[in-house]
Amino acid sequence: MQDKAELLRQAKRQVALRRQKAVTRAEQAAEQALAAVPGLAQADAEIRRLGFEAAKLAANGQGKEVWAPALEKVTQARQKRRELLAAHGWSADQLEPAYTCPLCKDTGIYQGKVCRCVLEVCRALRRQEICEASALSLSSFESLDTRWYPDKFDPELGVSVRQYMAEVLESLKDYAEHFDLSSSNLLLVGNAGLGKTHAALAVAGKVLEKGYDVIYTSAETLFSQLEKNRFDEDSTLMEAVQEADLLILDDLGTEYASAYMLSCFYTILNGRLGRGRPTIYTTNIVDGTLFEKRYTEKVASRLGGSCETVEFRGEDVRMLKSRREGTA
Repeated sequence: MQDKAELLRQAKRQVALRRQKAVTRAEQAAEQALAAVPGLAQADAEIRRLGFEAAKLAANGQGKEVWAPALEKVTQARQKRRELLAAHGWSADQLEPAYTCPLCKDTGIYQGKVCRCVLEVCRALRRQEICEASALSLSSFESLDTRWYPDKFDPELGVSVRQYMAEVLESLKDYAEHFDLSSSNLLLVGNAGLGKTHAALAVAGKVLEKGYDVIYTSAETLFSQLEKNRFDEDSTLMEAVQEADLLILDDLGTEYASAYMLSCFYTILNGRLGRGRPTIYTTNIVDGTLFEKRYTEKVASRLGGSCETVEFRGEDVRMLKSRREGTA
């Protein structure tokens, strides 16, 4: 898991590598063309000579009436070169670097700022990281099928579970589509197999598309890694989860409970609240008393007071799908 600075450096390296490859391919093509096209070397030398003369006239303060004709000669020489190449089956474009980004020409900088192509690579790298961290990969709201939820009236809800879950998923989709750094924290609660992780990853996909940085990790993975890096002063893991625009901390309750884990959890919770960074937590612990017993009253109170609770209802969708596949 990389922090924003590491992610940006890796993206810049990838863009720089694109430029290097484009320039190398163009240089190789130019060498081949020089060997295959008689008179090309002379045409290139003539363009350089005329270009130098035009630049010299302009630099010496000569008027446009003097340097403009010289510039026109450069244009004519380039046209002759294109015609020479075409006569031998070559295109002038083949001898120029084919940059991936037309804005920055793969330099990574456009109009004095980080080019959008670098930010696109950042998002792609984060997507890859999330896919590797989750067995579900990045999901979508379209793949969340409410037909797996019971279509029967629930007196407690006042509607059927299916209708209730359709409204829950629609509200999460709306959350994702309108996400910004002022968005609320969410606590997705419900028994196993009800689609909490699926929904959280669908939110992640939408938020990434909006250009925000998202980190997804399971509680088990995060806290075990923090424990492993406990005495590593060079580790940036805590900084990464603290500064992400959106952190999705999945499956609270699966991590090994220890005093150090609780300390890390409280640091993350407080740190992200202090920085104004939204977080989505998911847990299968539906009993508030058990949650408080596991995480202490202090942590449970801080978490509950800072989150909007979204309750998932229904039967284990994974189990229902498994049964359906088994009878197919």
